[in-house]
Amino acid sequence: MSIEITEKSIILRRFLMVAYGLSEADVDAFMKIVKSKEGKDVDSISSELGISKSRASLILKRLSDSGLIEKQKNSGSKGGRPKYLYYINKEEVISKMIRRAKEICTDLESIISSI
Repeated sequence: MSIEITEKSIILRRFLMVAYGLSEADVDAFMKIVKSKEGKDVDSISSELGISKSRASLILKRLSDSGLIEKQKNSGSKGGRPKYLYYINKEEVISKMIRRAKEICTDLESIISSI
């Protein structure tokens, strides 16, 4: 059984929403970061998603707190508040997501068995 790319994307988006309690905007930001080779900052997420910088910051904090993304100080920022670059460690994130998927499937199996 072959699953179309769009179906895979939908399944992944739903998994992220259920497994990590993310909103659609959170998932959109995560997907932008996944597709980026060099990572994203608050300004780029804000402009690409058409949301305020404060909302983008909250989304990036939620993703970081969930362990899906990491942040590092942007070495190119000069003066003022430090700017951060958000990125993923693909191997680590894939491993975390697989573990979480297995946990959810085990929980679901237990729920279904008790019906």
